[in-house]
Parts: sequence; structure tokens; C-alpha cells
Amino acid sequence: MCAPDRGVIRGDVSEPKEVQPRWEGLVFVCRKCMKRAGAEELRSTLKEELGRGVRVVRGSCLKLCPKGRVTVVVGSGEGMRCLLVDPEEDADSLVRAVSRALGRPSE
Repeated sequence: MCAPDRGVIRGDVSEPKEVQPRWEGLVFVCRKCMKRAGAEELRSTLKEELGRGVRVVRGSCLKLCPKGRVTVVVGSGEGMRCLLVDPEEDADSLVRAVSRALGRPSE
């Protein structure tokens, strides 16, 4: 979990705060794909093989739905962003922060 006491906080106080997590990479595995492909053990296997420095999480469908395959998203290093978001803040500021993290021009 990305927590302020576990990383260095960067950015403006009024915007979502970006932190540097202690783990080196993130692997997101589609739960629906794993079930359809009969590969429910895939997440556990990835966790064991990749070690403690990589977070392996499963989540909802990414709408790619490959037949007989599992959608996996990988992020690491400078390409990975971890944002701490105040759910009470304006959604527009979150959209701007996520857009910047994705390298998109902010309006």
C-alpha cells in the first residue's frame, strides 16, 4: 500500500500527493481473465517468483478480454506513479494529476 509514512512526498499540498513506494514494480493481473483461462494460481506464482520487491495485485476487468490469455499490466521505475488521493477533493484536480502522471498535457 502506498502510504505517506513509507515514501517521500512530492508535489503541492492542494493536489494529490505523489509518493515513492518502497517496492520496485507493480504487476496488475485481471481477475476475470484469470478465471476464464483457468489460471487462478497465476497471481500466487508471480508473487513467489518475482519476490518481495514487486507488488502483484489482481483487479477488475480491463476490457481487453483475450481468449485463453490473461491481461497483465506492469509498471516500474520512472514510468510508475503512486498517488495519494483525498476522496473529498475536487475530481478535476485528480484528473489533472493522473493525466500528468500518464504524460498527457494538462489543461
